[in-house]
Amino acid sequence: MKKSLITAASLFGFASFSAAHAAPVYLNIDNISVEVSDGTSPGTFNNTFNGGQTIDKVIDAPSADAEEFHNQTTHIWYTADEAGGALELIFDFGQEYDISTLHFWNYNGESYDVDNIDFTFFNKDNVEVGSLSIEPDLGSPGGITAQDIVLAAPLNVQFVVALLSGTNRQVDFQNIGFTADVSIPVDPVPVPAAALLMASGLAGIGAVRRRRRADR
Repeated sequence: MKKSLITAASLFGFASFSAAHAAPVYLNIDNISVEVSDGTSPGTFNNTFNGGQTIDKVIDAPSADAEEFHNQTTHIWYTADEAGGALELIFDFGQEYDISTLHFWNYNGESYDVDNIDFTFFNKDNVEVGSLSIEPDLGSPGGITAQDIVLAAPLNVQFVVALLSGTNRQVDFQNIGFTADVSIPVDPVPVPAAALLMASGLAGIGAVRRRRRADR
């Protein structure tokens, strides 16, 4: 019986380790959504919605290491009406994730690039679970590659609000993506505790049996 208990506990530990170390997921247009949020300043979206295009093109990079080539069909170019204006986007992951890396494909010229992004992270109940402000690097010339920004893993994130601003009222960039792990729900009654309780019970039974043998 004791041997079986140890085996069960070992299997539980292995399963927990495997779940906690599942392969990270790249979050893009295939598994998340994005929309322009109400915090966006009055302004002009220039090329963003030309020819039936949608804001979804900010999350269409196929992988974190993909190259993005700057042209009128691939990038977002927003111009605020007044200095200090910004573009606000809200991302919905569909379920909770623990974010490990932010990927950002910025424009490669100082006059139009994104100079600052304020991120706010919310869980599935729209409760804030973290925030971050970054000043992204300029994009690389030619094929633009992502700047990978390692985060202190905001946990249990389903919604991300990003406020993007730039000098000269301009916001010009290619893509945003995230690398994350699916959040693992916390069991309010941990199985290891149940296993320890079972072990204590078995130990007690064993003690009773030994006393009975001694009484004989």
